[in-house]
Amino acid sequence: MKLKALAALAVVSALASCATTPGSPMETYLNRYAGAETIATNCPAYGGYSSVAQMRADAEKNLAQAKALGATDADVKKARDRVNGNFVGASILVGDMQTCSAFMNKLAWVGSTPVAPTVVKPKKVN
Repeated sequence: MKLKALAALAVVSALASCATTPGSPMETYLNRYAGAETIATNCPAYGGYSSVAQMRADAEKNLAQAKALGATDADVKKARDRVNGNFVGASILVGDMQTCSAFMNKLAWVGSTPVAPTVVKPKKVN
């Protein structure tokens, strides 16, 4: 039984990390937005109404940051589809409660981590 739980946790962690493994700061903000939206709409609100309201406020802040970096509606849709796909896949494998817990933990972890800016090195002029 314990081995099954550990295997399930490994699968969910891998899928949850896919939802938040970005290639750019814009994608980081989009993934945080989509992750919060997915959790708020699919998982029980253990903190009650205020926890969902706080998650929505955080999601909107991340969406604003992504749009400031050039995110389009198509980018938002792609992030939602990616995160929802990972959520559904994990739910099928290990169930809703473990998936919600893993996604919430991952979102809280990355949400407390500042986004690293993309550094562009200037080209040398000969």
